[in-house]
Amino acid sequence: MVENAGDVTRPRAARRAALAELWRLLKVAPLPRWATPVLIVLGLASSLAETVGITLVLLFFYLAMGQVELTTSTSGILGDALRHATGWFHSSAETALVVLLLIILRGALAFANTLISARVGEQINEVARNRVHLQYLSTSYQFFQRHDEAYLMEVLGTETWLISAAYSSLTRIIVSSCSIFLFVSFLFALSVKITIMAIAASLVASAGLRYLSRPIQELGGGVKLAHQRLGEHMLMTLQGMRTIRAYGQERAHQERFECGSAEARRVALGLARLSGLVSPLTEIGYLVVLCLVIASADMWGIGFATSLTAVALLYRLQPHVRELEASLLYMAQIEPQLRSIRLMLATDDKEYPKPGRLAISRLSDSISFRNVTFRYDAGSEPAVRDVSFDIPAGKITALVGASGAGKTTIVNLLLGLYSATGGSIRVDGRPLEDLRRTDWLGLLAIAGQDVDLVEGTVIDNVRMSKNDASDGEILHALRVAGISEIVEALPDKYNTWIGQHGMRFSGGQRQRIGLARAIVRNPEFLILDEAMSALDRSLEDSVKHAIQQQLKGRSLLLITHRLESVLDADHVVCLEAGRVSAEGPPTKLLADSSSLFSRNLRVGAVGTRH
Repeated sequence: MVENAGDVTRPRAARRAALAELWRLLKVAPLPRWATPVLIVLGLASSLAETVGITLVLLFFYLAMGQVELTTSTSGILGDALRHATGWFHSSAETALVVLLLIILRGALAFANTLISARVGEQINEVARNRVHLQYLSTSYQFFQRHDEAYLMEVLGTETWLISAAYSSLTRIIVSSCSIFLFVSFLFALSVKITIMAIAASLVASAGLRYLSRPIQELGGGVKLAHQRLGEHMLMTLQGMRTIRAYGQERAHQERFECGSAEARRVALGLARLSGLVSPLTEIGYLVVLCLVIASADMWGIGFATSLTAVALLYRLQPHVRELEASLLYMAQIEPQLRSIRLMLATDDKEYPKPGRLAISRLSDSISFRNVTFRYDAGSEPAVRDVSFDIPAGKITALVGASGAGKTTIVNLLLGLYSATGGSIRVDGRPLEDLRRTDWLGLLAIAGQDVDLVEGTVIDNVRMSKNDASDGEILHALRVAGISEIVEALPDKYNTWIGQHGMRFSGGQRQRIGLARAIVRNPEFLILDEAMSALDRSLEDSVKHAIQQQLKGRSLLLITHRLESVLDADHVVCLEAGRVSAEGPPTKLLADSSSLFSRNLRVGAVGTRH
């Protein structure tokens, strides 16, 4: 395949893109201004100690062999320095002691460099993790509906840890570049001809290595995608364990996971194979350079001492060049992950709930929907269209309708998870979006048909709605929800571990734990969204009566498919295909024999008698 000009420039562009992504991410963390300059100074000091040590090692050999006159054959500025050093060092023991001290100094400087780099890098990791987590908690609810859970887990749980490695690579690139500059300066001081020839040969060798950047970057993106897909398989297995086992699909899911695992292994091995080529190719390239230096020195009549010094410097230069090439290739490899983190932290492409400015301490009049329309996407049909109704304060309002009528959308609008596409929602005459979000949500509590139970104890799950709730408040809420006797019969009672998604409990028991979670808030406005659908009629009546006694005089929004259970409501709103078909007291709606509420209630009553 013939490469075009764009393909040739891609490796360099990949490295530039990675460095640009890292630079943007570094702006997120409040890095100490001294960190990077200190790291550079430490790296330069370490390289200087190394180069001086190499030069003194040559002097040590000359002194040990009793051939100090060989120093006079070393040409250039470095040769003059060696001849001058012979006036300071009169024995090989003195020289060896100074070399040892330089080695210790270089090790101490390298250790300090590593510690500072690790400290700064981990600080960046911590800030990035916290910012990503805060982004998850702050963005609109629709943001999560547009992203896979495995992708979100990959960014927060894995990719944010790469920033410290990227920063460490950046400092190594800077330090290695400075070290190479220092070594090259020593080589120029030794011999201009040898240095120019070595630089030209090294550039040819490095040019070949740069072509590894493009496949490494592509494989880096492949590793990211393979890990994300493997994460999806993991989540499907863990979250769907009961369904998988109930339908005997263990083998199919194992085969899917093994395919994903094999793909992850394939791309990881490909990446390791290419990355592993960097070190041997660099060594081979610089072995060729050393051979060229020796051959050129003989051809140009350069003395043995000068050639030996040049070879020693070039040999010690090789690790710095290898580290530079490896760091640049690593930056190209993780560029997709750095870009993913940066896009996650960006704010200009995301929506955020409005914080509001008006204080509210109680619901005193009503919640009114006026011509409210909501679409999930710009091109989709409205979930609710031009709906207008009231939820009076201090009353029981029932919201009824078939599945898909828009009941859950209404609840999500009240919770601020969505914003109305058109119309307005007012609370005591004030626009909902103008109320302080924390104040408004502080008045609410919700219990739904699907209860989000988390790993933890029963008490941990109830306390999720009120993190400062006392044990007494939690136990009282569990009693009101009718679940306390069941929990107390368990071996660990209220410290019983819920298990994955609460699967140790039945559907009705999970719903009652969710009810206790809502009750412990002692809310001004309680929303029960099919919250007792898994309970039998007598238990539902008992729990509902206990809740009404507990929250007497508070506002209650009851959403249920059991029309007969809303007859004791004060106000009923009927939804049909996203529109309000009827509204008013249940006696009024029952009196209208043509209303959907009346017809459905009669059908339900007939079904019950049969």
